[in-house]
Amino acid sequence: MKNLYYSLYFLDFETFQQPIPKYDGIRPYMQIPFQYSLHYIENENEELKHKEFLAEVGIDPRRKLAEKLVNYIPRNACVLAYNMQFEKMVIKNLAELYEDLREDLLIIHNNIKDLMIPFVDRMYYCKEMQGSYSIKYVLPALFLDNPELGYHNLPLVHNGGEAMSVFATLDQKTKEEQEEIRQGLFVYCKLDTYAMVKIWEKLNEVIGGK
Repeated sequence: MKNLYYSLYFLDFETFQQPIPKYDGIRPYMQIPFQYSLHYIENENEELKHKEFLAEVGIDPRRKLAEKLVNYIPRNACVLAYNMQFEKMVIKNLAELYEDLREDLLIIHNNIKDLMIPFVDRMYYCKEMQGSYSIKYVLPALFLDNPELGYHNLPLVHNGGEAMSVFATLDQKTKEEQEEIRQGLFVYCKLDTYAMVKIWEKLNEVIGGK
């Protein structure tokens, strides 16, 4: 926890796959980022803020997503992910794709720290985690019976697999269905980063931090 510093940015990506690639530079079943959520705290004792991105239907989302990412995250930010290898992979792939954004993307990549480490290394454990360090087990274990943090209470999208599936078929839906699904994606991805904020707060509480 002492290795973390302000400003703190909590980042989560959602991706989908195309069996038959529709965009240039895509391999079959390659992970294509289409959404992210950012909760952030710029300085100690400042309020929590949020930004997000969700791609439009039928358009290669990578360029716009990458541009928004480097505009939103300052170069000196401490970026937190849960299981950071996934976020680092997404950012590295974007950096290889866009030469003009490479430096800024790699700075974000190099500033990422993993909030999962205390649970993987069993620095913090309780029986409610059921032997898992997945955020879907850690979160309810730390916040028992908190409906605000329950993925099962979400209206439409409850996990990354569902997010991937509904976005991949979004162009087959009516406008009304698309809007409903998009709102479900926003709510789900936002909870992923808010969950990280709450876990970070709990760890601070446990060690007697602020």
